[in-house]
Amino acid sequence: MIMKIVFLCSGNTSRSPMAEGIFKKMVNGIAVSSAGFLLESGEKADEYTILVCRKHGIDLSNFKTTNVCDIDFESVDLVLTATASNRYKIRKLYPNVNAYTIKEYSGAYDDLDIKDPSSESLGDYVVCYFEIKEALEKILEIHKEWEIK
Repeated sequence: MIMKIVFLCSGNTSRSPMAEGIFKKMVNGIAVSSAGFLLESGEKADEYTILVCRKHGIDLSNFKTTNVCDIDFESVDLVLTATASNRYKIRKLYPNVNAYTIKEYSGAYDDLDIKDPSSESLGDYVVCYFEIKEALEKILEIHKEWEIK
């Protein structure tokens, strides 16, 4: 059975699509997706998100948002959120879900939140990208059983 991981943030236009794209590039054999609380399913990723990811070999030009209501969380093994408030919300909606912040799950940070770069400068998106990538690399160091590309 394939493990399913969902990355979760507020709108599913910046942080969680970045995390999904980065993680898909890092691992094999895990079903990776993302979602958000605020937008309807089917919206585009933020233009700066698309640009920053493209510079790192990740194509999000056809990415479409997914609202949390459109995810079957009963079939999800792990939810990794951008912030502690996102983690709190998803645990409240789905008490049995296995949810942590990305940074919390990596075990390497005191500040558990990844700042939302939306409405900020391109530089803020670059910082966000590398913050997510670093935390995901730390997670892969812990989970040696996951197949790394």
